[in-house]
Amino acid sequence: MSIYENLMKDRVSGLELNEPLSVSPGTAIRDVIQLLVEKGRGCVLVCEGKVLKGIFTERDLLMKIISTHGLDHPVEEFMTPEPITVQPSEIIAVALKTMRNGGLRHIPVVDGDGVPVGILSIKHIVHYLADHFPEAVYNLPPEPDQTATQREGA
Repeated sequence: MSIYENLMKDRVSGLELNEPLSVSPGTAIRDVIQLLVEKGRGCVLVCEGKVLKGIFTERDLLMKIISTHGLDHPVEEFMTPEPITVQPSEIIAVALKTMRNGGLRHIPVVDGDGVPVGILSIKHIVHYLADHFPEAVYNLPPEPDQTATQREGA
């Protein structure tokens, strides 16, 4: 089966998503950063109870905070409100297109009630491609038009 056929068939729910990290809107940026570092993650969801209010990513930290603000402000001041989401039943091709069109590296996965159940990252997509198409992925040259000038090996 081709990459295209698999991307059009396989669902987000088939990926091994991380349990979403979440904080309340009033959580201090300093505490959010500590949580991200402790858990080795690139983003955290901002929720009131079970309701998704926003997403805060490494990019938000670099672009919005470090250069202009202190770390004691609440995360709700810098989060992306009402983030674009996908559902577990969404096909991977649509999720990937959503991420590409929005310039997103992380996208919340929510159930039918809008409750976060995971976070889809670009890392999940890369692992998906490598797992399903190892020969095609691992044998690609670093540069698309690259050709060997001489034979490798002994």
